[in-house]
Amino acid sequence: MKKQNGLNSYDRRHDITPEEVRKFERFKHYTDEQVANLIDTIKRYTRFIYNVVSKRQKSGKKIALHIDNQLTKAA
Repeated sequence: MKKQNGLNSYDRRHDITPEEVRKFERFKHYTDEQVANLIDTIKRYTRFIYNVVSKRQKSGKKIALHIDNQLTKAA
């Protein structure tokens, strides 16, 4: 896994901190509220994905990832 700004997402044992968020150029000017909302969104998204994957694994169904087969429509 590529480390960006010294962060390795596969080895994390704790939530991302506001200071870590602001290390990324895109988020360095975020307000405290914006950073808190971003962290909350990341946590909700990862919980959702974890639950989907866990349920699929328990049921024995494969998870289809059709990323390579998606068609892009012209705007």
